[in-house]
Amino acid sequence: GVRAPHALTVRDGHFGAILVFPGPMASSTRKQETVTREFDPSRWAHVVFFAFFLMGAWIAGNLIEDMWDVAFGFWAQVGRPQHLPSISAGAGLAFLIYIYALRRQDWMQFVREVAIEVSQVIWPTRSETRAATIVVIVLTIICSLILFFMDVVWKTTTNWIYGI
Repeated sequence: GVRAPHALTVRDGHFGAILVFPGPMASSTRKQETVTREFDPSRWAHVVFFAFFLMGAWIAGNLIEDMWDVAFGFWAQVGRPQHLPSISAGAGLAFLIYIYALRRQDWMQFVREVAIEVSQVIWPTRSETRAATIVVIVLTIICSLILFFMDVVWKTTTNWIYGI
């Protein structure tokens, strides 16, 4: 038989997140159904690990190129640093670390737990975010005005004391 990929769940005979259209013999008035996917924290864990792989490849590639440049400064026979070999070596190193990280079950479990916790956060609505932003802007303006007037008072006081 054919096995479904791990990310797709089978529910009511349909794969998750796939539009199910009525068959040719069905009534044309029947509405389309959408089946939503269940939350899968391991999918987000893989996304996080892959994002860290990309960042690690970029950092390692640039670090190798910088070390190569320093080595060229001391020993000219090393040759000028070249971008492609440096980035390739950095990507290879990051890939090895990526594979190592994927095999560590404790790291994977930790990232899964973080994904579950983040999924349980109740995110603010657009109006709540707008209201909080307005409050922050107004309070920033008020505090700036208070500091401005305190600065003017202290400037005037010190100028009067020193007799300028």
